[in-house]
Amino acid sequence: MTAADAAPGNGAGAGPGTTAGAGAAPAAGAGAARTAVGAIEPAPFGADPARSVRASITQASVERAFAILIAVAALGFGATTVPAVLSQLPYLDPVWGPVAACALAASFLFVGASVFVRRLAQIAQIVCALVFLVVLVTWPLTAREPIPSDQAPWPWWLCTVGSTAAAMGFAPWRASVYTALVPAVYVAIRFTPAGGDAGAGAVLNGFYTAILSGAALIIVIVLRRAAAAVDAAQATAVRRYSHAIREHATEVERVQVDAIVHDSVLTTLLSAARADTRDAQVLAARMARNAIDHLEAAASDGPGDAPPVPLVDLRERIADAVGALAAPVRVDRGHLGTARVPAIVADAVASAAVQAAVNSVQHAGPADVERWIVVEQRGAGVNVEVGDRGTGFDTATIPAERLGVRRSILERVVAVGGTAEIVTAPGAGTRVLLDWRPTTGEQR
Repeated sequence: MTAADAAPGNGAGAGPGTTAGAGAAPAAGAGAARTAVGAIEPAPFGADPARSVRASITQASVERAFAILIAVAALGFGATTVPAVLSQLPYLDPVWGPVAACALAASFLFVGASVFVRRLAQIAQIVCALVFLVVLVTWPLTAREPIPSDQAPWPWWLCTVGSTAAAMGFAPWRASVYTALVPAVYVAIRFTPAGGDAGAGAVLNGFYTAILSGAALIIVIVLRRAAAAVDAAQATAVRRYSHAIREHATEVERVQVDAIVHDSVLTTLLSAARADTRDAQVLAARMARNAIDHLEAAASDGPGDAPPVPLVDLRERIADAVGALAAPVRVDRGHLGTARVPAIVADAVASAAVQAAVNSVQHAGPADVERWIVVEQRGAGVNVEVGDRGTGFDTATIPAERLGVRRSILERVVAVGGTAEIVTAPGAGTRVLLDWRPTTGEQR
């Protein structure tokens, strides 16, 4: 194959913009260096982040974990505080003492129940924090008599529960104020007779409570911010994935349009320009009608409209198309089973094979050059070889603006999930290898 005015090479595109062609048989050009244009793989987008990528930390999962944590803490610490409450009831107001204890116990039960009703979780946490703060602040009014100095007011055992509930239910600044307020109120109460006149020991207890409550607040804030960052990153990934899919669809459509324009329109115009005989003019008119039909079909057909195509029909389609070429192209009978390929795949493979044959006829040499096409089943897919024993070409010399190889053959097959490879060298003929295999779960 020679580098014609359209492009160097054969079997890749008709007319201007064509490049590589249909290639050397295994026996031709023995010893000649051959250049392989490797199989082109579509740019992978990976799995849809919205479906197959599941973040380990999200805001929903963190809030769920918080709800369970505070429920376990409230019910657990509440149960262990019951003996202290009962032992101090004689020192408390006979009405407000039991009411305060029961109100706080009810808020703990509310927190525990909110685990099963997610929309109530924050409300339960806020209620628990407020009820505890009221119980703690009103302790001087609750204690009718001073409690023994060796005992701490029973709300002290629940300070961390109240602060943790506030950290989970309130905004960070409100939770920070609450976390600082509870230890301060507790220390103040412990210095009073109602709090047992604890003295300096109250400061240590308050400091201990502040450390635990502050740690819980920091953990809650950090985890929430991390979860928000993960959610934002995942949302960004989903947006970028969707954008990439749209760009890919646009690119596929562009490749199809370029291929149709090259295969049908440009070839028809070139044939019409060179039609200097009556037969050539008739042929050009027929090609023009076919080009119009092709464009109309491409505009009206949607993906998935047509049923899968048997490989026997695919081979017959290719044979009928190359039968009208100016030079003979032999269509060999390879192994064909019962496999079917999607209609869009059949169209892409057939068009690419025919275009490779057209390039071979135009650029590989005279009509007596041996040219062949083999269509055969490979697994559940199809493999097509378009070859010739023509002049061959150097793939490195293919201009980037040429549509024949790049659009009509390579990208056309890649756009439907297949691979395309051109094996050729100057003087060694050309082979164009087209292959398509279904992905897992793809209908055939």
